[in-house]
Amino acid sequence: MAAREPDRPPAPARPLVGYRDVGEDIRHSRRSEVRAWIILAVLMAFYLGWTLVVFFLEPGLR
Repeated sequence: MAAREPDRPPAPARPLVGYRDVGEDIRHSRRSEVRAWIILAVLMAFYLGWTLVVFFLEPGLR
């Protein structure tokens, strides 16, 4: 790790980018929100499908 000169102040932090960015240019477009809802729906359908398969098949495995 390179040593920093003691009389220089630390460099400023980088600006927020991505999901934490709440400045003037907010990057939440309608397309990205729709995509997020679709991903959430697919995950929920997969979870529900898997849970129901296990629920209905498990009694027959005993």
